[in-house]
Amino acid sequence: MILKSTAETEAFGLYLGEKLKAYDVLALIGDLGTGKTTFVKALAKGMGLTGDVTSATFAILNIYEGDLPLYHFDVYRLKDEDEFFDMGGEDLLDSGAVCAVEWANIIEDSLPDDVLQLEFKRVDENTREVTATGFGSRGRELEEEVATYENSRL
Repeated sequence: MILKSTAETEAFGLYLGEKLKAYDVLALIGDLGTGKTTFVKALAKGMGLTGDVTSATFAILNIYEGDLPLYHFDVYRLKDEDEFFDMGGEDLLDSGAVCAVEWANIIEDSLPDDVLQLEFKRVDENTREVTATGFGSRGRELEEEVATYENSRL
């Protein structure tokens, strides 16, 4: 899917945030500045969360409480998967919250079987290409939601 502006990235995040359920895990992959945090901010809003969503780069994990909590991980600064395990990351992924994991490729072996992977690529200064790949039954359901969203924009 091609997102031609920050506003389109936000609209996608709002849409997907409305579709999420407990235990959903989103694996976000992409270079710095490709829109992952912008997407998560909109995702939180789509989930009905009202707090100020900020980058988790230095915190590694930000928790946003609500009827359905959001755990926003940024594992960029972790040395390896052992650090994620040591911080209780695998337990947090299975806590019932929605989990959005930036730089998820760093901890790919720790991710659950059911996950939606969203790969963000920079096309130009404003345009991003997002590729959705679902793993497991719930991941594939979410991939279908992404396809429904994309088709509604055509």
